Amino acid sequence: MGAIANLDELKLILKKELRQEILTEVLDIIRDEFYPPEEKIRTEFIKKVEAAERRVREGKFTQYTPEEFEKSFL
Repeated sequence: MGAIANLDELKLILKKELRQEILTEVLDIIRDEFYPPEEKIRTEFIKKVEAAERRVREGKFTQYTPEEFEKSFL
């Protein structure tokens, strides 16, 4: 009986590890699809964001609707 209990315990451990591995893989895929690394972001976009940040620090800023922002910066 002890061997069967051990086998059941090993199955549970294996299932837990497999779930964790699958979850990690899925999260990696999501990150790659929706959160591109900085080197994949267009240089022009980064420069526009930096310029906008600079204007805000200087007290010069404009409010945009989401559509206006997309048109201006994306």
